[in-house]
Amino acid sequence: MPLPLLPVLALCPSPAPNPAVQVEVLSAGFVHDDWKRVVDDGSAGPVSLPLLVGVIHHGDDLVLVDAGLGLTTRDGSYPGFPLTALGDMEVPPGAAMVERLDRAPDLVLMTHLHYDHVGGLYDFPGIEVWTTREDWRTYGGGALGFPRSLKQAVNWVPQDLRAGAASQVLGRPALDVFGDQSVWYLSLPGHTPGAAAVLVRAEDGPWLFIGDTAWVDRHLEGARRPAVVRALIDADPRQVAEGLAWAADLRACPGLRVVAGHEPSLAEGLPSSPQP
Repeated sequence: MPLPLLPVLALCPSPAPNPAVQVEVLSAGFVHDDWKRVVDDGSAGPVSLPLLVGVIHHGDDLVLVDAGLGLTTRDGSYPGFPLTALGDMEVPPGAAMVERLDRAPDLVLMTHLHYDHVGGLYDFPGIEVWTTREDWRTYGGGALGFPRSLKQAVNWVPQDLRAGAASQVLGRPALDVFGDQSVWYLSLPGHTPGAAAVLVRAEDGPWLFIGDTAWVDRHLEGARRPAVVRALIDADPRQVAEGLAWAADLRACPGLRVVAGHEPSLAEGLPSSPQP
């Protein structure tokens, strides 16, 4: 049940602009699929889910939220079977983050460690990458879609987002990334055991990246992934439901933009299929 408006507003981040921080959302490619496997609303038809990456300019620092897929997907070396059977993956020429940015990022904040969010890291060897301790325990020791070569490709820095080990922001354990309260790394478990969100207080207002807690905006509007899909890809469906309710409530915050992990309407500048 949605929270009453006043308690929601009490959690809202300040809408005051921060001119030192800018945010944009880019697509690093697509997974082409059928809507019936994305949202259980009776609709069907082709949909292109963008691999959304947040780009944060924090003064001279360049920070990414997730990395999408990259050149290794275009050349066919990552990911391998059976993940290739989950959808038709496409990284069009010029779409990989290494092609879109004029330099390597200083930091990548991972919402979670599924293959379609980490593949682009191969294109930035040695960079610092934050994940949560819980996701690192799950994937860092070796898991489907997380080969040993990826573990060694970048500088992984697991973060402790347990309650009591971090500050509280938007009602969740969180770490202040730069120490100036402009970028926060928040605990949002469910889709994976240690999934995270990223809150940014930017020049044009606050942004909240929630990764795959919601794939598309329809998931924030009461729709759900099909039951069989939830069973296959969500580590804890109950926590996902709680996270969805939290993010949906926060959409009432003045000026706050909540970014679902694969919302088609945010796939700027690249061809995509409309939602049914």
